[in-house]
Amino acid sequence: MKITFPHMGGVYIPLRTLFEELQMEVVVPPFNNDEMKSAGCKYAPEYSCLPFKLILGNMLHSLEQGADTVIMLGGSGPCRFGYFGHLLDMIARDLGYRFTFICLEPSTLPRDIGRFKKAAGCSYRAFISALRLGWAKLEAVDTLEQRYWSCLPYSHDGNRSKSILHGGVERITECTSISGVKRLTAQCLEELERLSPRSHSLPRVIIVGDIYTLNEPYSNLGIEELLARHGIETCRSVYTSIWVKNMLLPWNRRAYYRKAKAYTRGYLEDCIGGFAIDTIYHAISFADKGFDGIVHIFPVTCMPEIVSSQILQKVSAKKRIPIMSLTIDEHMEKTGMETRVEAFAELLHLKKTRP
Repeated sequence: MKITFPHMGGVYIPLRTLFEELQMEVVVPPFNNDEMKSAGCKYAPEYSCLPFKLILGNMLHSLEQGADTVIMLGGSGPCRFGYFGHLLDMIARDLGYRFTFICLEPSTLPRDIGRFKKAAGCSYRAFISALRLGWAKLEAVDTLEQRYWSCLPYSHDGNRSKSILHGGVERITECTSISGVKRLTAQCLEELERLSPRSHSLPRVIIVGDIYTLNEPYSNLGIEELLARHGIETCRSVYTSIWVKNMLLPWNRRAYYRKAKAYTRGYLEDCIGGFAIDTIYHAISFADKGFDGIVHIFPVTCMPEIVSSQILQKVSAKKRIPIMSLTIDEHMEKTGMETRVEAFAELLHLKKTRP
C-alpha cells in the first residue's frame, strides 16, 4: 500500500507517523503552493471553494507520484465538505487514475477504520500504538503553534522565534516516542517564552472561520503572520487536535455543543452546517473575555460562513468589538489583504490606547 492524504496545516505530521509506524509507504504531497492550486482549479467545478481545489491538487499530485490509496475525512450536513470525498473520487477516476479511496465518514467511522486496518494488514495493538504516537505529535504541534502566535508580536527576535518553531516541528516529526515528543515540546515552549517578555499589552484578536482556512497557511495567506507583524496578538479559534477531541468523543461533543448553543442563543439557534455555530460561539466567548477584535476568514461560496458573517455584524454591534471579514478564493492576492490588515491593526491600536 502506497498511501497519501491532503494537506491541512500540520496534519501531515501525525498522519505520516501513523502510516509509517504501520510499515506503509507514504506519499506526502508538497506543501500547498501555486502549482497545487492551479492543478485543482483546472479540474474542479468553477464554483467550488478554494479548500476543495487545493485538496484536489494535493490528491492529483500524489497519484502522479504513484500513490495507490487516498485517505481523508468525510462529513455530513449542509456543508459541501460532505461531498468532497465522492466528488474527488469521481474527478480523479474520470482523469484515468485507479486507486483505493478511503473516506472516513463520522456516521460510519468504526467501520471505515476497520476497513483501513484490514487493508493495512495490522493488528489492533499496532494500530493503537501508532495512533497514540501520531496523536501526541498533533497535540504537540498545535500547542507549539498556539504559543508561537501568542508570543510572536512580543518577541525580541522574530526570526529566532520562527526558527524555534520550525526546528521544534521538525524534531517532533522525527521523534519515535511519546516521552520524547513531550520533552521537545516543553523545551520549545520555554525558549519561545524567554524571547517574548510581556512588558506591555498588545491588542488581541480571535480568528474565526472554517477549520481548513484557519489551519492551512497557504489558504489564509498567512493572516496570523501579517497581524503579528503589525503588533497584534492572535488566537486561532479552532485547532485540529481540539476539534478532533470535541467531535469524535461523543461525551465531549455533547458538552461542547451544549455550551456553544448557550452562547449563540439569540444569534444562531440551529446548526446550519460547517463551522457556523463554532464561528459565532467563539466570536462571542472571546469578546466576553476582553479580546479587542475579531477576524473572520472563509472561502468564497462557503454557505455556512456567509450566514455567519451576517450574524457577526450583530455580534459586533452588541459587544462593541470591531470585525474584519475576509473572503478567500484562488484570485485573492496577498497585497490586498495586507492593506486591509494594516488598516484594521491601526484601528485596534487606536482603540487600545483610547478605549
